[in-house]
Amino acid sequence: MDEERASYPYLAYTITTLRSEGVWWAKARLTEKEAGGDRNVLGGPWRNQTEAKAAAQAFCDSGKAG
Repeated sequence: MDEERASYPYLAYTITTLRSEGVWWAKARLTEKEAGGDRNVLGGPWRNQTEAKAAAQAFCDSGKAG
């Protein structure tokens, strides 16, 4: 199983992208929440990390991440 994970700050959020078995998933949460609070970004899986990150940013912009 191939797996890769990365986290990025975005406005007041933390975005996490994860590659598992060749596809990308994304989660987002308010940065101030250290544990829990991660919300799955709807619409995945994505073909690449860039698409997953862009979807997560749109998810945060919509207010659904926190």
